[in-house]
Amino acid sequence: MVATGLMNDIAYGQLSMRKTKTAALGQALFLVLAMAIPWVFHLRGIVFPAILVFQPMHWMILFAGLAYGPLSGAMLGAAVPLASFMLSGHPLPAMLPTMVPELAAYGLVAGLLKGKVTAFGAVAIAMVAGRLVFLAVAAPLGGIMVRGEPASVIEFARFIWAPGLASMLLQIAVIPVLAGLYVNWAKDKEEK
Repeated sequence: MVATGLMNDIAYGQLSMRKTKTAALGQALFLVLAMAIPWVFHLRGIVFPAILVFQPMHWMILFAGLAYGPLSGAMLGAAVPLASFMLSGHPLPAMLPTMVPELAAYGLVAGLLKGKVTAFGAVAIAMVAGRLVFLAVAAPLGGIMVRGEPASVIEFARFIWAPGLASMLLQIAVIPVLAGLYVNWAKDKEEK
């Protein structure tokens, strides 16, 4: 019974971005959480490169793409690193030119693919797409760097992406389920 209910929660549509109170509050909550979660990590002294293990900014952006669609996911992905930098100084300014398009791609692709592939697949493909966007932007901006030195894509992946592999797998497993529960809750709330 529980497993059937869980699978129904995973097979969900996206919420409309129409101007309902629930939609506006939900997206505002995603924005606040997407900035607050990394801020808490930074306050606890978890900064680069250790922050790469947790990828705290990615969670809510992928969640927004699944829940509200590509436009909301892309807008949140672009806004969060900039707003977070203005409020907390993180991410570092040198990271913004690559992180903004990377995170926007996460939200955009997750939203675009939701309904075309499974929600789990949408998150996984969005992660790959975001990382490819990061590399595509980083290359002309001075190349791919590790510890201030030029690096190959393999070295970069090993140093920057490998530490977050467990977090990425957890995001693929958890975000679709949580987004489904949230969407179903929000739809019920809007109907009342």
